[in-house]
Amino acid sequence: MKRLYYHMLLLMTVVLTASCSNSFFDINDDPNNPINPDTKFVLTGGIAGSAYNIGGYYQTLGGFWSQHYAQSTGASQWETLETFGINEGDYDTQFTNMYAGAMMDLQVVKDRAVAASDWSYYLIATLVQSYDFGVLADLYGQIPFSEALKGTANLSAHYEQGAAVTDSLIARINVALSRDLTASTASKKSAIGNNDLIFQGDIDKWVKFGNTLKLKLMLRFVNVDANKYKTQIQALLAENNFLDVSAAMTAFKPEENGRNPFYETFISRLAGNIVASKTLLDYLKSKGDARLDSIFTAPKDADDNVLPQIGLGQGKYKADSQKYPNIKSLSTPNFPSLSPVYFFTLPEVDFLKAEAEFRYGTAANAQAAYIKGIQDSYALDGVTTAQPDLYATNGAYAYNGLQSIITQKWVAAANRNAIESFFDFNRTGYPDFFVYSDVSTIGTSFPQRILFPDSERKSNSNTPPRQAVNAKSWYAK
Repeated sequence: MKRLYYHMLLLMTVVLTASCSNSFFDINDDPNNPINPDTKFVLTGGIAGSAYNIGGYYQTLGGFWSQHYAQSTGASQWETLETFGINEGDYDTQFTNMYAGAMMDLQVVKDRAVAASDWSYYLIATLVQSYDFGVLADLYGQIPFSEALKGTANLSAHYEQGAAVTDSLIARINVALSRDLTASTASKKSAIGNNDLIFQGDIDKWVKFGNTLKLKLMLRFVNVDANKYKTQIQALLAENNFLDVSAAMTAFKPEENGRNPFYETFISRLAGNIVASKTLLDYLKSKGDARLDSIFTAPKDADDNVLPQIGLGQGKYKADSQKYPNIKSLSTPNFPSLSPVYFFTLPEVDFLKAEAEFRYGTAANAQAAYIKGIQDSYALDGVTTAQPDLYATNGAYAYNGLQSIITQKWVAAANRNAIESFFDFNRTGYPDFFVYSDVSTIGTSFPQRILFPDSERKSNSNTPPRQAVNAKSWYAK
């Protein structure tokens, strides 16, 4: 893939917070250039670049396509996410930033770590890069993989199917986890420190991250070959060495270009566009869920009095423009400027375990993990009301197998890792109450993918033919 320099002020700002070094500003130069920045700063750049894309434009895509958000009336910035009329240029920048920026930085770290037998750096870089590859494989269905990240040695990497990529990622993670991490020169937490923007060099947490990522990737195969990873999943459940804290980047600052990427772009710079989806808001309201006021901010009248929470239907930004003239008439995401970018939230880990137990373990363990997921979601949202009546035997959230697991996982992902809710909906069909957009260009269907980038179409002769946005994804139900 081409090694392109991309200028991201936010990314630079957060890295300065972590490292207080100017060395970082060189990490996106040609890897063959003799500048050779310190590996710890290259690692920082790889993690920050991943977070910038996953927590920014991909978070927004997931928020719209999993019906957490809707396009506001009186505006039209994101109408293509409601019409599903995206084109090949819409996510071109993010694709380039992931390959030529974040994942290339992580590849540099991996290569150096192998040469030095420095397996702590190798583990972290492998896991973050594998996470990135997994997101891209699910978004596009096919991506450059084994031939990618070769610099000028290969500018026309072949595309590989998502299933094959995911299989290979699981194998890569297994290799990284199998290394002797105690023998690494970087095994001490202080060696990596704050240049690891997620766990500050805590390798035990990265091992848990690796197990959690493996579980997520293995569950992608439930519609392809349900028993393909059954034994491995059961072994992971028995070991139970998954994340017990959220995996998140928190190195943001309360100033322009230093804030959370979703807030920076979609709330601050392009204000007036994103409102609460009626689908999620009405679901929470109908259940009496105390998370409602944590997830969304209610509108106010001219005298600054708080009004009832109001969501907008998908694609209703024109039809309901007289009823709700602008964003001030509607609920909006409650998204503080310094919100973390989450790779995994603790509730997501709980619900992954619940699904795995439902499919390959015991009903009792599945239900216990499900209830813990709801409880951890309340805690993450700062909701002190436990609401056990909701998930009691006869409650509105009473355990009902996969349907309840994925639906509550969807709620917990709001404002955090919404792209996973989009993947889960395609993979499981839940939540099963999504509505068709009023302005859909794909009829009574839902989107499954984004289009191969325009830059690839122009520069890589191996780019596959264009596929429809609603063409079934490799992991879909």
